[in-house]
Amino acid sequence: MPPTEGLQQVGQRHSIKLPGFRLASASAGGADEATLWIKLESEPHLVVFMRHTQSSGRNALTWDESGNCRGEVVLSEEGKAHAKKIGDAFVQHRVKPIRVISSPMCRCRETAQIAFGSGYVTDALLREIASADSARTAAYEKTAVSLIVTNLGKAPVVFVSHRPNINLLTLELIEEGDLLIGRANRKGEIDVVGKIRVEP
Repeated sequence: MPPTEGLQQVGQRHSIKLPGFRLASASAGGADEATLWIKLESEPHLVVFMRHTQSSGRNALTWDESGNCRGEVVLSEEGKAHAKKIGDAFVQHRVKPIRVISSPMCRCRETAQIAFGSGYVTDALLREIASADSARTAAYEKTAVSLIVTNLGKAPVVFVSHRPNINLLTLELIEEGDLLIGRANRKGEIDVVGKIRVEP
């Protein structure tokens, strides 16, 4: 695919100050997977947090702003196959996201593209964060929350990101293939209701 296909820089449009996410439960145990798929098909204001699938490369924080993936970590062949399985699972359960939001880093964009097609949105501030960079971490959180809240609707929002980024928003460390399901409100608060596992 062309490196910038499907990209829209939308995060800077939002000026609302949002408080971020809170958890109503301490873990993602919650409902069983069959029930969660039914919720995703029928309930409004749900968010699916998912990591990019398996990648190959060394420096996870390298980002090519041009969108050409030079020097970036990209998906392995196994990761590409896994992303397709995740997309197939959504189709099998008749769940069509209202919006897919992705980190601009290539491994996340590849995951979003393979699983859901080119209609995703992204923002430079959604790239992988380093815990020591407090200013960028705060900017990431504000942008992520704003994009999620702005896109809430009758179908779920899918948020394709990195393990530390998802952990910052949900306090959950998820693995490749985990779909962490939350229910969000317009204030940017979210209740984690469970987790679905799509095996590679």
